[in-house]
Amino acid sequence: MTNKPESWLTDPEERLKRKNTFDASIVMGTANFNRDTGRQDNLHPPFSQFIDPNTGMLRLDMLRARDCPVCGRPPGPGLFVKDGFRHVRCPNCQLIYVSLILREDLMIKYWQEELAWSKVLASGPQIEMDMAKYAYGLDLASNYLTESRKLLDVGAGTGTFVRYAIEQGFETTAIEFNVESVDNLLQEGIQIIVKPLELADLPPHSYDLVTMWEVLEHLADPKVVLAEAKRLLAPGGYLLLLVPNAGSLVTRLLHEKSHTFGGHSHLNHFDPKSLSLILKNLHYEIVELETVITELGTINNHLGFEDPYHGQAGPFCEDLTPKLIHERLWGSRLLALARPSA
Repeated sequence: MTNKPESWLTDPEERLKRKNTFDASIVMGTANFNRDTGRQDNLHPPFSQFIDPNTGMLRLDMLRARDCPVCGRPPGPGLFVKDGFRHVRCPNCQLIYVSLILREDLMIKYWQEELAWSKVLASGPQIEMDMAKYAYGLDLASNYLTESRKLLDVGAGTGTFVRYAIEQGFETTAIEFNVESVDNLLQEGIQIIVKPLELADLPPHSYDLVTMWEVLEHLADPKVVLAEAKRLLAPGGYLLLLVPNAGSLVTRLLHEKSHTFGGHSHLNHFDPKSLSLILKNLHYEIVELETVITELGTINNHLGFEDPYHGQAGPFCEDLTPKLIHERLWGSRLLALARPSA
């Protein structure tokens, strides 16, 4: 590896071109991508039979309360209830989060047995987009790393990123506890830990890069996991994160209709401010923070009075471009690279 920046990192136009290669709205079209990955068949709320019709909420005996996972303040006024879960905004740090989440035993069981979303992740079009995304993120991190190549991927899922990292020469360990994913990864001979990161009891300073691809939004206590990741980073090591962006244009337009909101699994909804705050509070220094994936097709469909995820509307405004969306941090995903601060 080298610390010399590659040309696409310092050239905004080239960087945008690389982002566009894994932006499904641009590459495949929104409706085609959602159909071909099977998303429309895997969006049914898994706990809908337990929703109280009088309150719209999941049964209280299935839930546990929590305060803001960023600043610890009690919940503010509710924004909306979706699929039985109350979404609130913290009155202090403005994080949008689910204040009553599944009991821990139900949450663990859900992730161990979940299969529907795994099928989406294993679809051909999804893998094609993910591979380009992972290449972008790993190239970004590699330009900051030294020659060391020890990588820990937290929440490896079906293993697409882990396989790619191994191909790129990284000595890679995965953390995952979905039963089917674990079985598949073990059969491939991939080193895997079947425990949450904070319970894995790994030695300090063991890894040069810790990655979490769309994991932080699922965690009941993201601070605990981020703190453990920092403990595991070797000198000169980095944390690479990807999370949904609650400050994205598509989410601001669709509100609770956005697919990013689903309280059984998406518990925390970060925007640039709240993600920066939680990292700063845990003594990380952010060296890269940007958005990827515009969801431009979804936006145009909504503004064109068509189904956001399955419509075929043309551009609403020629000035609404991927360049503008990313310059304003309006993309649907936040990508951050951080290191322990001095």
